[in-house]
Amino acid sequence: MAIYSLHHQPIGKSTQARPYTASAHIHYITRTKALTHLDGERLPVSRRGAMGFLRQAEDGDRKNARVVDKVMLALPREFDAGQRHALVREFAEAATQGRAGWLAAYHDGGKDADNPHCHLVIRDRDPETGKRVAGLSEKGSTERLRLMWEQHVNAALERAGRSERVDRRTLEAQGLSREPTIHEGPRSREMDRRGARP
Repeated sequence: MAIYSLHHQPIGKSTQARPYTASAHIHYITRTKALTHLDGERLPVSRRGAMGFLRQAEDGDRKNARVVDKVMLALPREFDAGQRHALVREFAEAATQGRAGWLAAYHDGGKDADNPHCHLVIRDRDPETGKRVAGLSEKGSTERLRLMWEQHVNAALERAGRSERVDRRTLEAQGLSREPTIHEGPRSREMDRRGARP
């Protein structure tokens, strides 16, 4: 069953614990144990290239600048890898208006086969003008992204002839009385299999 999840978090130059946190995030999301595919536009689509680009960008940013936005997306298990890539690419291009840089790291193989997801990094700057285009620092930007992701996933499910749909609203807002599920990572599930307590 398709699940809905979108988590949005900025990395700001003045709010990060250490310099180059955006570059370190690229290092983490592109680790070979988890990465199955890397895609992007208007940013270098390689680990080293993206890390270097973001270090240089951060060096040139004002002292309180927003360096990047991190968006983590749950991907439909009903889709194959190609369908997932097309969905994220379509969403990223819409979110950035085809002008800001983005990089998508897919984790949907190995330990993540049952938990397919994508780490999307957006540098909200038009490379030609240096101006913000995605509005990710504006009030309500997370809810706007959440709605946009819901619409893109449901449109893709419909195009694929699937009956499943996702809903960004809370269970209560959907009129459902069941308890929400708790996210369990692969380590927690492995501990459960062994009978250990997390």
